[in-house]
Amino acid sequence: MKILDRALTPVVPKLREGYPVLFITGPRESGKTTFARIAFDDLPYVNLESPIERANFQTDPIGFLDQFPDGAVLDEVQNVPEALSYLQVRVDQDGRLGRWVLTGSQQPALNREISQSLAGRVAHIELLPFSMAELGSAENEPRTLTEAVLRGGYPPLYDSDKKLEVVGWLEDYLSTFVSRDVRSVLAIRDRNAFDRFLRLCASNTAQVFEATTISRDIGIDAKTIWSWISVLEACYIVKLLRPHHRNFGKRITKRPKLYFLDSGLACRLLHIADVNQLRSHPLWGALAETWCVTEVLKARLHRRLAPSTWFWRSSDGYEVDLIIETGRGLIPIEIKSGSTPHLKYGATISKLRELSERTPETQVSPGFIIYGGEQDRPCGDDRFVPWRLIDHAIKDL
Repeated sequence: MKILDRALTPVVPKLREGYPVLFITGPRESGKTTFARIAFDDLPYVNLESPIERANFQTDPIGFLDQFPDGAVLDEVQNVPEALSYLQVRVDQDGRLGRWVLTGSQQPALNREISQSLAGRVAHIELLPFSMAELGSAENEPRTLTEAVLRGGYPPLYDSDKKLEVVGWLEDYLSTFVSRDVRSVLAIRDRNAFDRFLRLCASNTAQVFEATTISRDIGIDAKTIWSWISVLEACYIVKLLRPHHRNFGKRITKRPKLYFLDSGLACRLLHIADVNQLRSHPLWGALAETWCVTEVLKARLHRRLAPSTWFWRSSDGYEVDLIIETGRGLIPIEIKSGSTPHLKYGATISKLRELSERTPETQVSPGFIIYGGEQDRPCGDDRFVPWRLIDHAIKDL
C-alpha cells in the first residue's frame, strides 16, 4: 500500500520544539495511528487498545512509563485516562520537549482530562479524514465531485491493497465506531430513537439546524437533542457553523447550520449507494456543499489556523454559504454543485459586498465560487474555484 503524505506533517518539528506533549485527535479511522508512527518514528510505539498493555500500566504505572526514558507514542490513550496524571509529573520533572505523543478519538471526558492534567504542556493536532489535496497522489483519487462526495475521505477507503466496498465499510463504521464512541458517552437506551436522530441530521446537512423540529419528529425533548449534537461535535461526526454577527443592515438568522464532517457518512445515512443516485437526489446540492465546507475546514486545520468560518443569511433570503474572517477582511465563499461557471453564481457575494459599504469598518474582500467544474477563472471581482483546488485557493488566507 502507498502511504499518502499528510498535510500536517510539516508542522510536527516546530511543535516538538515547543511542547513536551503532542496530542493527535480526530474521528476514528482518520489515520491517527499511521500518522503518529510515521511522523514520530524515532519514538517507541505503545498500543493502549491492547489488553496486555493496559494491564501492564494498571499494575505498575510508574514502572510502565520507566520503560520509555526518552518518551513514546501512546496510542488510544482514552483507554487509560489515568496515565495523564502520571505523565504530567514525568514531563514536569524531565523538562524535555517533543518526547511524548498521545493519540485518541476525541471524547468529552478525555478532553477534560487532558485540559486539566496537561494544561500548558500539550499541543493539539486535529487530524480529519483525507482532504482532496492529500488524495492528489492516490491511485484511486476521486475523478469528479460526485465521486468525492459519495466516498468521503476516510483513509481505509483509499487503501488500494484492501479494495474495500464503500457502502459496506461506511455502514460498518456507523454501526461500530459511531455507536461505540457516541452511544457509550451518552448512555443511550433507545437505540432506534438515536438512529432516527442521526438520519434526520444527515437529511439536514448544510441547513439551519432546527432542534425543535427534530425533537418533535422523534419524540425526544429539545434539550436532549442539543446534548446529542454536542457529543457528535466532540466526536468529529458533525460541525455546527455559526452565523456571522454582522447584519450589514439586514436582520440575520441566529441559528447555526449543521454539517457532517464526512460527506460519505451523510450519504450512507441517506441510503445513497452510487453516483447516479447521488446526482439525482434532492439533497445533492447540500451534500456537495457539505464536502466543500469540510475541505475548507481541513485546509485551515492543516495550516494550524483557527477555522474562523461562518455563514451569513438575512431574514429576507440573502445567504453566503461560507465566510472566512481574516486579517485582510471577510472572504466570502459560495458553493455550487454544477459544473458550468455561470456568472449569476456570484450574485449573493456581490450583494454582501454592496451591503458592507454601509458599514465601512468591515471590509469584504474578493471571494470565491467553488463549483463542480475544472476551470479556475474570474467572476467579476471574485473567482471560480474548481472543487479539487479548494486547498490551493485559500492557502494564503
